[in-house]
Amino acid sequence: MSIAGTLCCTPSSCQPLSPASRRISASSCWMIFLLFALPSVAQEATKDLGEASLEELGNIQVYSASKHLQSARDAPSSVTVITADEIQKYGYRTLADILRSVRGFYITTDRLYSYVGVRGFGRLGDWNSRILLLVDGHRVNNNVDGHGMLGTEFPVDVDLIERVEIIRGPSSSLYGTDAFFAVINVITRKPPQLKGMELSFEPASFGTFQGRASYGGQYRGMDLLLSGTFYNSQGQTLFFPQFNSPATNNGITRNTDDENSQHVVATISFRGFTLQGLYSERDKGVPTAYFGGLFNDPRTRNFDNQQYFDLSYQHSVGEKWNLTARTSYDQAREQDAVAYSTGLPDPSTTVDTYSFRGSWWNGELKLSGTVLEKHQVTVGTEITDNLRQDQGSLIPIGNVFVPFPGSSLIWALYGQDEFAITHTLTLSAGARYDHYSDFGGTTNPRLGLIYHLFHPTTLKLLYGTAFRAPSPYELAPDYGPFYENHGGLQPETIRSVEGVVEQGIGQHFTLSGSVFRNWINQLISLETDSSTGLLAYSNSEKAGATGLEVELDGRLANGLQGRASYSYADVAVPVIDGVLGNSPRHLGKLNLSVPVVRQRLFASLDAQYTSSRLTLAGNTVSGFPVFNLTLLGHTLGRHLDLSTSVYNLFDKKYFDPGRPEDPEDSIQQQGRSFRIKLTGRF
Repeated sequence: MSIAGTLCCTPSSCQPLSPASRRISASSCWMIFLLFALPSVAQEATKDLGEASLEELGNIQVYSASKHLQSARDAPSSVTVITADEIQKYGYRTLADILRSVRGFYITTDRLYSYVGVRGFGRLGDWNSRILLLVDGHRVNNNVDGHGMLGTEFPVDVDLIERVEIIRGPSSSLYGTDAFFAVINVITRKPPQLKGMELSFEPASFGTFQGRASYGGQYRGMDLLLSGTFYNSQGQTLFFPQFNSPATNNGITRNTDDENSQHVVATISFRGFTLQGLYSERDKGVPTAYFGGLFNDPRTRNFDNQQYFDLSYQHSVGEKWNLTARTSYDQAREQDAVAYSTGLPDPSTTVDTYSFRGSWWNGELKLSGTVLEKHQVTVGTEITDNLRQDQGSLIPIGNVFVPFPGSSLIWALYGQDEFAITHTLTLSAGARYDHYSDFGGTTNPRLGLIYHLFHPTTLKLLYGTAFRAPSPYELAPDYGPFYENHGGLQPETIRSVEGVVEQGIGQHFTLSGSVFRNWINQLISLETDSSTGLLAYSNSEKAGATGLEVELDGRLANGLQGRASYSYADVAVPVIDGVLGNSPRHLGKLNLSVPVVRQRLFASLDAQYTSSRLTLAGNTVSGFPVFNLTLLGHTLGRHLDLSTSVYNLFDKKYFDPGRPEDPEDSIQQQGRSFRIKLTGRF
């Protein structure tokens, strides 16, 4: 089968494209390869993070670990940074693709959303609310179910990402709720980095097309960036064995996996002020017949909308202090339409629509500077007014929204001191107090001891706590006859201890490793009430995880670069409905980029291995490896990039566990697919 052979699944087989189509696809790939190999008309000498040495990467400045810039080696956390160069070379399409490549992280998908698991915790029924997701430091988890979007639903095109900072471990000492297992800060490109117009177009498998137009430049002293992206996919024809009967089209569903989305980002910077606006919407079909819906009915679909304005100001106070002020306003909306049978003697059907509408205002003031030469101090205050946290149903007649209203107010104080005890030993200590109008206050400290033993060796001993407040959706999920309310939910908390070693090996390799232990109390889990048969979120008693991670990074002078990692996590959780689902013990990652023609043509392999996991029904989905291959060519200097990617290169058949709302105990994932991408700069 050609690399471009898309699959159309039926109960008996999967059919490839026609021989003529395969010949066209093969010819296209050879043409692309020859184009990559053409001699350069002009070669720019621009040096970016993709050409940086390991020493330079080790000293890359990160912001998210301490809310001020510092080298990754000095950060009081285990940090991974994924750069724009890596995103391009490995053909990452979404933030979920990026996180798949990061040690200790894994992704589960249900053909609607992508859900992240961290260090063995990927609870079926949560909404990515145990990681804090930021865009340029702006919180994008919504205020109704805490959902952080990761897949095609993520509101920023990956081409606009300068780098992604992944901060492992609890970080409520700086960020408050949701910073439970990790903080993921997506840093976008700045207007001067675009230097004009940039256009891209991407045809891909399953009738998928994506396009982007971006502009970055200066106007009367202002830095301007404006970017818009569209995405459209016809989706696949799928087979679900759970519905393999004549009454349900023999398990075949068509025209129910489609998707359409638009994203717009605008940034203006002028004399210390930065104004950023974002608008994102997505309309996605749901082929799994979740929440008891009719199978193979295209009326079952999901609509997401998110938008915000963020205004920040930075100013130097004297020679040693920096003041940052920030205010923002967000809105998020979701509508989930599910087609049902009325249950009447006649074949009548109806569509019920769950909807939530959230809006919130946030303000933050932060001061950071040096005291007595040895203390790097950061202090701040933050307030969040959840103006609207409404859930309810849309009445078909008149499209009237009948909400279950909600609102809340949160204010916080935080501080951190990084004390340079000696020039090789630093103690980082901080804490944050958050006060919620509905359940009171919580205090969360963090300690870090960072020891630069030798020039290439860094040791870190880390301790921290975090909390996650129950979301309005968990307290009162107003979603048809499936859930019951649990108004007495308490925040879940975590304590974590971690030891980190980062060791340089010669000039070209870095070996890093960590061991960790997490203790979780009041874990919020989705359980079935035995008396009613309904689902309800409740506080389990305790949970824990012990694990280790090892990673080797290499970067040779000839441009060959790569990263390999192994993660182990042993999770102990109270038995929920007889099983602990979606918790792989072993994760393996491999990234390797080879310069076929130096600085002109790259071949890059991105591979992951995920070990077996339990489903909610107590069955096991087997472990699996997935290999992705990308060819990237720079032509006309840096003005034109052309790439082709093949995902799931060996067409591995594998499954993810289904969620509580899914009728499927396990859901088959994407087979082999392809993408071609053309990017031009003017």
